[in-house]
Amino acid sequence: MRKLRGAVVGAGNMGRHHVRILGHMKDVDLVGVVDTDVAHAASCATPVGAKPFADAAELPDVDFAVVAVPTPAHFAVARTLIERGVSVLVEKPLASTPAEARRLAEAGKRRGVIVAAGHVERFNPAVRAVVSLVTEPLLMQFERLSPYTPRIRESIVFDLMVHDLDLACLLAGSYPDRVETVGTKVFSDTLDIASAVLSFPSGCVASLQASRATQDKVRRIAISERGRFLLADSIRQDVSIKQETTGTYEEDGVYRQSSVVELPYLDRRAEPLALELANFVAAVRGEEPVAVDAEAGARTVELASRVEEMAAG
Repeated sequence: MRKLRGAVVGAGNMGRHHVRILGHMKDVDLVGVVDTDVAHAASCATPVGAKPFADAAELPDVDFAVVAVPTPAHFAVARTLIERGVSVLVEKPLASTPAEARRLAEAGKRRGVIVAAGHVERFNPAVRAVVSLVTEPLLMQFERLSPYTPRIRESIVFDLMVHDLDLACLLAGSYPDRVETVGTKVFSDTLDIASAVLSFPSGCVASLQASRATQDKVRRIAISERGRFLLADSIRQDVSIKQETTGTYEEDGVYRQSSVVELPYLDRRAEPLALELANFVAAVRGEEPVAVDAEAGARTVELASRVEEMAAG
């Protein structure tokens, strides 16, 4: 099997992990790492036998590239690569605006290449379990909370909530027909806290909370279905399912609840980012569909933009 020639554009916080993983994939020849700081690109590229470059235009011919530059540069970098006939995996969100995301999707179709959005949470073992288990969600509750990080320049909606917007639509099997949001600035000049309620055509309601003004890192999903309640923690990578719940008030006035609790086995052996990259490489080979294609990525950008505009007032 011929090795696919690949590159990573952007050797920052996420890019260096893409380099680490791709550099050790048996069916990939990582030929280049691009970063405006060439010395930094070299520090990532050299250990895996790749070459550093200062600009994506300097790259030799490659089959695919991972775009891990700051979000405002996603469109320009990805479009240039697509026009060269290169398949791209663009770190979430696909682009800064719905118009840019749509143009990337159209460019990919025109050039006949794969354009994928890097929503790595879809590959978290807990999330994958929930996706396989949920059938008819009635209420979905998402919490994605973190302490403030000065290096992040995007709003909380595009930085963190975008993950759960993608997952809510995936689990509901559709996009919302009604959206209500609120948000506020705390530490930065963009939204640091946001809350959204999405209503879906099925009647399912999703509540999403995102914050970078919280002194704890929380990644939880709670889903109510008829007859059972699922709780997932993507940091601990575990899932519990409660059924047959009964509640009584004891003589001392204390409410006590009992449930049958199921703890499904989760395979945690593979790193989520490695699974995402394996899926993308397989899609470039034509062996399987990409998990989040350009169309899905663009619709998530559209929803995130809608949420942000409403929350910002």
